Parts: sequence; C-alpha cells; structure tokens
Amino acid sequence: MVRLRHTASAAPLYPRKRDAASAAKEVADPVMPAALENTQPLLSADAPAAHSKRLLQKNLLWAELPEWMRDNQYILGGYRQPTNSFRKCFASLLYLHNETGNIMTHLVGAMGFLVLCFTVTKGLLLEFPTIDWHDITTLYAFLIAAVGCMGLSALYHTVTCHSPRVHNTYSKCDYIGIVFLIVGSCVPIFCYMFYCHPRLKLFYLALIFTLGSMTVVTVVAPHFAKPDYRPLRAATFVALGLSGIVPAIHCYLLFGWDYTLNAVQASYMLGVGGNYIVGAAIYGARIPERWWPGRFDYWLHSHQIFHIFVIIAAVFHYMGVVHALRWTHTAGIALCSV
Repeated sequence: MVRLRHTASAAPLYPRKRDAASAAKEVADPVMPAALENTQPLLSADAPAAHSKRLLQKNLLWAELPEWMRDNQYILGGYRQPTNSFRKCFASLLYLHNETGNIMTHLVGAMGFLVLCFTVTKGLLLEFPTIDWHDITTLYAFLIAAVGCMGLSALYHTVTCHSPRVHNTYSKCDYIGIVFLIVGSCVPIFCYMFYCHPRLKLFYLALIFTLGSMTVVTVVAPHFAKPDYRPLRAATFVALGLSGIVPAIHCYLLFGWDYTLNAVQASYMLGVGGNYIVGAAIYGARIPERWWPGRFDYWLHSHQIFHIFVIIAAVFHYMGVVHALRWTHTAGIALCSV
C-alpha cells in the first residue's frame, strides 16, 4: 500500500477550519498593499461631494483650456474649469483663480458708487437752494452708469467660464456697460457746459444718446458681429469716446476759455483721460505678464490693472462733476443773465 507523503509545501486536501478569533483578527487587521492604505472609503457619504468640490476647484493651465476660453497666452495658469452652471460659476467666488482680481476690483467699485447714490443727496444736493431736479438727474446719470458698468463687468468675469454661449452673451453685456459709462459721463459735462442754453444742452444730449444707441446695436446685433463690420464697430466706439470734443470746442467759441475750463473742470477731466489712456495702454500691451509669463497669473496682471485705472478715472470724474456743480451754482449761474 502506497502512502501519500505530506510536505509543508503541499496544499492540504481540505481547508482547515478557522476559529472565530482568527477570522476576527483578519478582518480587523487585513494585509493591504501600501499604495491602498490611504484611500478613501468607497461607501463614505461625503466622498462624492468632496470629490466634486476638489474637481471644481482644480484650476487649469493654458494648454488645458478649450479654444473659447483662451484670451491671454501670457497668463499660464489659474483658469477655472468650464462649468456649464451658473451656480458653479458663482461658487468660484469662494476660491482663488485668475479672474478673482478682475471680479473683486469692479465689484468693490460698483458697491462704492452705489453707496454714493444713497449718500450724496444728504450733503451735496442740499448745499445750494438753486439746485433742482435737473442737477439731481445729471449727477445720478453718471453714478448709475458707473454702477452699471462695473457691475456688468464683475458679472461677466464671474460667468465667463460657463459655456461658449454664455461667455459671448455676457461679453456683449460687458461692452454695453462701457457704453453706459461713456454716455453717463458725458451727461453732466454737457449739462454744465450749456447750463444757460437748454436747446444746445438737449442737442448734445440727443447726440450722445444716439451715438450710444448706435454703438450698442453694433455690439449686440448678430449682423454686425461679422468680421466685415469690425471697422464699423471700432469706429462707433471711437466716435463715442471722442464725442465730448466738439461740444467743448463749441462751448469755448461761445463763452471763452475761463468759462469752459470751469464748466468742464478741465484739470479733473485731464485726470480722467490720463487714467483711461494709461490703463488701456497697459491692457493692450499685456504688461507686466508679457515680460514675466506665469508670474502674474493670479494678481496684478494687465486686466486687473486696467480695472483699477477705470475706478480711479471714475473717481476723478465724480470729483469733477461735483466741482462743476458747485461752480455752476455760485459763479456760473450769474453768467446766465449776461
């Protein structure tokens, strides 16, 4: 009779029964590869939400962007992911990305001018008994235009990562806000240049509103979005931006140099123009990120600097309007009878 030899390496014909203590020890202290020791539990209730939040907050590099999100090749990182969700766009306000500064600069600016809307009537508009609804309308035209421009800008930069359609739509809103600010800035200047000549005042106000409307049409109408109409779109913006020159020359020819300088508050308007020009030049040249790509991805790139110059220019303009109002209701109003 042949006996089967049992060696240590041979597997037993029948598995041995494990006692309860051994089984419990294996469950409590399983042998796992080191690479798996730090993984999250698959059945954790918080895992899907946490994973989704991490994905949402994962900023992208320039090379990872879809074509419709590419604008400035010198900003190499910090881009939000396309969200296709307004809720996720607004949730991006809670973490840092390369649009954070663009949003916050104009959001703070809009809130600042909104505060002026509620506080200015308690002081400035009660200084002179000759102030009437014309002055109130004139001043608030500029304040509301500033709030609208900066508010639309902040909104655009918030939702620009939504989708191509939303990006294009709110980009047009951003341009409309610029038109609002230009038109609203011209209203008080025209009103105080021709304070004693209502017909001339109405003529130039009608002119600026017409040019503003034409510019809005070229921005929003699909027909004018074609490349063939690019020169027309540029021409309308240039005409709108230069629309204050002709009335100023007319004012000088009618009333002389001293009157025009005071009615326009030329020193403040030079500050306005200087800030706009410097800010636009920095924005167009994409400085400083052009010189040090990647260093200014999150803070102090050209678009943020441009926003800051726009706010400074708007403050200069507000101060100029306030001084023009005060001059008009002191020395200027006496000239109406001359």
